[in-house]
Amino acid sequence: MALETKRDHDAIELMASAAHDTGEDWLADGTGDSHRLPYQVNAFCFTLDVTAAESILGDTLAVYIQTKLDGSNWTDVARFAAVTGNGGAVRRIIRHTAQIATAEFEVGTGLAAAAVRNLHGDEWRVRWHIERGCSVSAAFTFSVTAIPM
Repeated sequence: MALETKRDHDAIELMASAAHDTGEDWLADGTGDSHRLPYQVNAFCFTLDVTAAESILGDTLAVYIQTKLDGSNWTDVARFAAVTGNGGAVRRIIRHTAQIATAEFEVGTGLAAAAVRNLHGDEWRVRWHIERGCSVSAAFTFSVTAIPM
């Protein structure tokens, strides 16, 4: 008998696969929709799946996971290592654990590549930043999934 009900620990698509590019601009920034994730979990496994990238070395994609800790301000809590335009398809995974201590930081401060602040808020979303190098238009196709653990 197959389970047909949604379980708390099923993967949740935070951002569906879509192409994002800079167009004629040098930079492009964007955010995904806000999502509520299960709250009685010990950790999340966030997966960045880049299925297509420009073939130019200077183009870069930075993807962040954000949460709302105080109900009004989005805080970066995870950042995947940068994806370069000539890197092709990649899949990166970050484990975000609620039980690990996080050092003090000021709201609004940046997060280094491949860094995590182990804080769980009420809402979650994806933020990205694309920087064009020498190509005509830096383009990346990617998605982000959250897996409650």
